Amino acid sequence: MHDIELLAPAGSFETALAAFQAGADAVYLGLDAFSARAEAVNLTPAQLRDLLAWARPRGRKVYVTFNTVIDDADLPAAIERLAILDELRPDGLIVQDLGIARLVRNHFPALPLHASTQLVAHNLEGVLALKELGFTRVVLARELSLEEIRTITRRCGTEIEVFVHGALCYSLSGLCLFSAMEKNRSGNRGKCAYCCRLPYTDADGAKTLPFSMRDLRLDDCLDALKDAGVASLKIEGRMKSPLYVASVTSHYRQLLDGVPVTTTRADLETVFSRRTTSLYIHGSPDDPIDPTSLGHLGTPVGTVKRLTKDREGRSWLRFHTNRSLERHDGLQFAVTGGKPFGFGIAEMRLALSRKPVFDVRAGSDIEVRVPDDRLADMPPLAGATVYCSASNEVKRRFPVPSFRPSDVVSGTPVDLTVTLAPDGISVEAATSAALLQVEAATSAALPRAQHPERTAAAVEKAFARMGGTDWSLRNLTLIDPDHLFAPASLLNDLRRELVERLDAARDATRAQKIAAARSVIAPYQGEHACRGLPVHAVLKQRLNQPLPADATRYDEIVLAIGHRTGRDSEAALAPFAGLPLRLALPVFTHERDVNTLRTAVKHLVRAGFTRWEASDLATLRILRQAGVSDVTSDWTLYAFNSAAIAQLIDLGVTRAVASPENTQENLEFLATSPLPVECLEQQSTPLFISLTPPAADCAGGDFTVFPLDGHWITTRTIPRRFTPPANAIRRLDLSWDAQTN
Repeated sequence: MHDIELLAPAGSFETALAAFQAGADAVYLGLDAFSARAEAVNLTPAQLRDLLAWARPRGRKVYVTFNTVIDDADLPAAIERLAILDELRPDGLIVQDLGIARLVRNHFPALPLHASTQLVAHNLEGVLALKELGFTRVVLARELSLEEIRTITRRCGTEIEVFVHGALCYSLSGLCLFSAMEKNRSGNRGKCAYCCRLPYTDADGAKTLPFSMRDLRLDDCLDALKDAGVASLKIEGRMKSPLYVASVTSHYRQLLDGVPVTTTRADLETVFSRRTTSLYIHGSPDDPIDPTSLGHLGTPVGTVKRLTKDREGRSWLRFHTNRSLERHDGLQFAVTGGKPFGFGIAEMRLALSRKPVFDVRAGSDIEVRVPDDRLADMPPLAGATVYCSASNEVKRRFPVPSFRPSDVVSGTPVDLTVTLAPDGISVEAATSAALLQVEAATSAALPRAQHPERTAAAVEKAFARMGGTDWSLRNLTLIDPDHLFAPASLLNDLRRELVERLDAARDATRAQKIAAARSVIAPYQGEHACRGLPVHAVLKQRLNQPLPADATRYDEIVLAIGHRTGRDSEAALAPFAGLPLRLALPVFTHERDVNTLRTAVKHLVRAGFTRWEASDLATLRILRQAGVSDVTSDWTLYAFNSAAIAQLIDLGVTRAVASPENTQENLEFLATSPLPVECLEQQSTPLFISLTPPAADCAGGDFTVFPLDGHWITTRTIPRRFTPPANAIRRLDLSWDAQTN
């Protein structure tokens, strides 16, 4: 491993091998369930076993994503999958759901916990809270500056991972509800519909891409990130091809190693290219949105000089290329307000020549034939920039690696002790740390060996044939004091019996672990629910919003105080004196503002405000440090299942709010959980919560975008109505309503 890890995405087995071949120290990937990229190819447990067997002897690491929120009905299946992963022992498990983290910590502690960026860790308090929950690595939110990363990394005492390349979400990761609420495809469950990439109508009625983010590229910040103490540099792209992953990984590997860069930015742009941004790494945003183009364009190679026709009536585009090109490369041309126009090079010649050529050097004037079937769709191209959108020369640099299962010794390693005795053969097997121990034996009269020097090799050969099973031979000790002969047929039969017993022991141990995990969550299910709760209806709003006329019907009023100072908040709270108040903290606080927020909390606690609502783990930690014992949690601290409810109870939360993306079935469960859970009856649900303003004003359409407490909020123009379960605590949430002043 290098002094800083280069971590590449792997949406498939082939992509993982391509990443390693290109220089990745580690890859991250999902299995066929509970992955935030559910539509990637992903791996089966058997493929993961093979990949781990390939990676470990080479000093490479494999991390598995388990980074979705889990409904309670899916929890048993999630536990079964955790038990399998516990046996395979990947180098880390990337987690979003706090209930899954709790299950891993208590029942599968051999799995190192990595906090997904979906957990929205964006300041030191949030990272420390995750560390206290047993996470050994935290993936920071993408919106942080280098200075914030440096502060967190140097003070947190745990590994920090940051994204350096790839696609960006418009919303804060983990807080995007657009796809779930508008398309019924939850990004928090790996099924994002990429609503931020869709066109919307601006205030003038024009179509634009107000939320479409450029791609992140921090290849000029690597030394600074090293100096900041970052442990791992992460490339995004589990939906991308092996070619994309290999080329990007190669580019960053060469930069990190300080060797001549042969995989250039231009090479990367031929594989896949949106326009790029450094986002907030330098403090202020670096033009993060591209409202005019979408998807892959390519790298610029020239400018169209003219379109000509030859004697046969065929059309040719003439331009000067600054990059070598060859037949079957792809060309594209930007089209304002639409997808790029393009075609592959089927015929090419030097300008003023009629002789076709296979390739041309950079610096040539060339003509490329426009395919007849594209002429009708061709926009005016005179003076247009020509982009190379696919380069066969680049593709040849990164062949997809081949793999055969026989290339690795897969399976869980076992140590065997084989004893030869005159009346038969016995074998004892043990896995690492004696987690499994089994025995098998066969009765037979064994004669003395004519060639005793060959016995050890013959025994080892027989027991090494575990291919196609879940086991592999690591060490074999032979006890043969009488120098006996063991027939191959007996050894093979004994090996098969041993494998069956290992399978049975493994299955029994797995079943015990699954049962233990399920028994712990069982007390948190419906029959143990608390009844007769003192709070039946809750109102939440911002501190500067007027109270509704029927405010007195609510048992509690939650006021979002934002990032005001303690004195300002206390003054603004004066008109609410005498009401049953709870104060709510914001969902995102920059590291530079944490001390101000902490001071404000302490001031208000001293002023007598003892009931609070946390929005994330950071604010929950701040409230605990301030001595607050009555703490509820908003929907942004996701609790979809009984294990997550148990975790909130462990953290001292006295009441929670159900996420608006819950199914009705899951709401019915939450309404009967031992932790009182509020269910929404109305909310202007924040579809996007972003630090980045949109590129266009979307007012006047179905959606409203407005600034709120340093964020940009996108909601539907008309608030949503929900149907809480009959026995649920009801919440009217006005805190995300559009600003009226």
